[in-house]
Amino acid sequence: MNVGTEKPIRIPSHITGFFVPRWAGDPLETGSIGAGLVLEPGIEFEVDRASLKGLSLNGSEVRSEVLNELLPATTRVEVRSELPLGAGYAMSASLALACSVAAELENAEPDLLSAFRRAHVAEVRAMTGLGDVLALYAGRGLAVRLKPGAPGIGEVEAIETPQGMAVVTAVLGSMSTTEMLRRYADRIRQHGIEAFNRFLRDPTLESFLENVREFAKGVGFLTQDVEERVRPVRDMLLGYSVKKRVLFAVVREEELHAVSSHLRAEFGEVHVHRVCDGGWLRYLEAIRAIAR
Repeated sequence: MNVGTEKPIRIPSHITGFFVPRWAGDPLETGSIGAGLVLEPGIEFEVDRASLKGLSLNGSEVRSEVLNELLPATTRVEVRSELPLGAGYAMSASLALACSVAAELENAEPDLLSAFRRAHVAEVRAMTGLGDVLALYAGRGLAVRLKPGAPGIGEVEAIETPQGMAVVTAVLGSMSTTEMLRRYADRIRQHGIEAFNRFLRDPTLESFLENVREFAKGVGFLTQDVEERVRPVRDMLLGYSVKKRVLFAVVREEELHAVSSHLRAEFGEVHVHRVCDGGWLRYLEAIRAIAR
């Protein structure tokens, strides 16, 4: 990279627990309220500035007109990740932010807020996400989106989570954001508002985990079949739920091996995450300083 970075740039993933879409005429004001966990790993990317414009994920070309428009003519972004697209990890938001950050670092005076805002607009235009970029802007912990919109317009707060916990996720399939909103819009709105209001009365991790499960059951993400398959390790969990097509279970470190082994046997593809501490944002700021 031409800004002198010694390692790829990391961007975390984000799993929304509950949310309520908010639509406006301006994509900068469109978004969602809700809460979710900012997790690592997400993606890591490098930039080639002497190549044809483009974006690749694990060596395969990502063909997206909206994302391509974020890149300058000779900038190529190469992304690596173990997480799949279209499951519920906010991968589309991470990819949009990678492209937008790569473009911004070419400027004489890089403006990371502008990069986040362009990524948010790209997400809204492509209908791939409504609040994930704002959550990533919070950068860590339990991200609570209090006002919809892009960073700088929307409002988000990060609640720190306890030490000694991990998040295990299992991929149940794939579902686009467009399909999710088409199939579940009314239930998402109803149960999302209820969960959000209950959570605001007690904004803690425990309350979050209680409300995400009620939300997922009410919407239909968390089915009886999944409940039965989780039941043998349920007493080991601090909480669990399903967002779109990702099962996520919050566990203490000492229960991690047993829980991940069981979920792997039941669902196959499993990933282990840590709640992000914001270190990636500090690294991004350091790169920005070098680029100036």
